[in-house]
Amino acid sequence: MTDRNPPDVGGTYDRIAAEYSKSIELPLRVHFDEPSLLKLAKPLDGKSVLDLACGDGHYTRLVKQAGADEALGIDLSREMVALAEAEERRTPIGCRYQMGNASNLDLGRTFDLVVSVYLLNYARTKAELLDFCDTIRRHLKPGGRFVGLTLNITLDPAHYADGKHYGVWFTGPAQPQEGDPLTVHIANTDGSTASFDNYYLTPETYAQAFAEAGLQGFAWRPLQVSKEGLAAFPPGYWDSALAYPITIGVEARRGA
Repeated sequence: MTDRNPPDVGGTYDRIAAEYSKSIELPLRVHFDEPSLLKLAKPLDGKSVLDLACGDGHYTRLVKQAGADEALGIDLSREMVALAEAEERRTPIGCRYQMGNASNLDLGRTFDLVVSVYLLNYARTKAELLDFCDTIRRHLKPGGRFVGLTLNITLDPAHYADGKHYGVWFTGPAQPQEGDPLTVHIANTDGSTASFDNYYLTPETYAQAFAEAGLQGFAWRPLQVSKEGLAAFPPGYWDSALAYPITIGVEARRGA
């Protein structure tokens, strides 16, 4: 039996905070993850947004700059929150950050939109995923939406390593079973690297957990490459990312 909380995720990111933060500069993050999240999240004008597992606050800032009235980022890692707060001091745009555990968070208030980028993939069991989903529902206003990006557990294992071309890929069993670790590898353009475990759960488990938490309309959403990304790289550069994406979008909503 696994523990209710994922293994020392905060400690892992305390150790690799600098390396992980540099990965936002990779073309896959800039031209694939960012436009895809914004497409899912919009319209943002005037909205209150909660960013769960905000890391260094990159995506918190992204939604704030795209029109959100309020953006609050929550992360388990002290070092990641420190990086986010340092950036807000350097370039103030009105984002706020605090430490918190997305497994049992209760801020005592609700938001128009909850986002998460690479949170759900830390659930090792349906119970742990349900904890995340309960937190999402608890912080959504009636009719509010959830959108996120997560490790593409629907991807054929034969293509797990295809993302190496872009500096982000993962490795794991040829036939993953519920709860199996999938190790994510990052190779930044400056030569720094990082690796850490995410976990495999079936698509059916995801659908069940969202439904049991009271979140409606759960769906997987494909990612897209920005126009700038298509123009900046030679033809064919993005073919693998589009055909065998290592990241997938998710969305759901709280009923009215």
